[in-house]
Amino acid sequence: MAADEAAVDPVKADEERRQRTVDRTEIVIAILLGIAAILTAWSTFQSAQLGSAVTAAYSEGIRLSDTASQAFNDASATDIADEALFLEFAKASNAGDDGTADYIYNSLMSDDLAAAVDWWLEQPDSAGYDTPFVEDNPNWSTVAYDDAAAIDDDAQAKFDEATAKDSLGGDFDVLSIIIAISLFLFGVASLVRQERIKIGLGAVGAVILVYSAIRLVQLGNPAGVSLGMLF
Repeated sequence: MAADEAAVDPVKADEERRQRTVDRTEIVIAILLGIAAILTAWSTFQSAQLGSAVTAAYSEGIRLSDTASQAFNDASATDIADEALFLEFAKASNAGDDGTADYIYNSLMSDDLAAAVDWWLEQPDSAGYDTPFVEDNPNWSTVAYDDAAAIDDDAQAKFDEATAKDSLGGDFDVLSIIIAISLFLFGVASLVRQERIKIGLGAVGAVILVYSAIRLVQLGNPAGVSLGMLF
């Protein structure tokens, strides 16, 4: 009887050791499964926040682009009107119609246009200025066009920002899919009873999870997620 018990004990002990190994493996897989779920949620949340930021940036870019277009149109309309007034002024002056020329100068011209014309009238014929609309004229300003160009640059910056955030959102979406693969592997490993298969699936899932975690660290927190946003 004692001999039989001695023969059985090593088998039972080996079985218990294997069971403890399986139990520990399942605990590790359960922990990794939880970590994978957290990382998936983080990646998905980042993608969602970036998606909202992309929409906001595109909307702001469109608004600024419309504003810049209107500013360019206003500047162009002002230039056309100024050039038309100057042309009528020059015609009247050349025809000796001082009354019409004075009326256009004093009543129709803006202060800026009148100052530009004054500068032009003071220039000698040898200067070769046919109109006051030359870069050398200190009273002829391109500020309106410069302002419009600055607004257009801001619009382009918003579009670039939206494109960059959209690309980052795509990276987080891809990572969510990759982490989902590890979730699948951990889930299957938790159901399989064969120890080698369980450990093999868990190891592959762990490698994928480690890669995903490193990639998430590299991507950082572009959406600016704070604890206050999570609770």
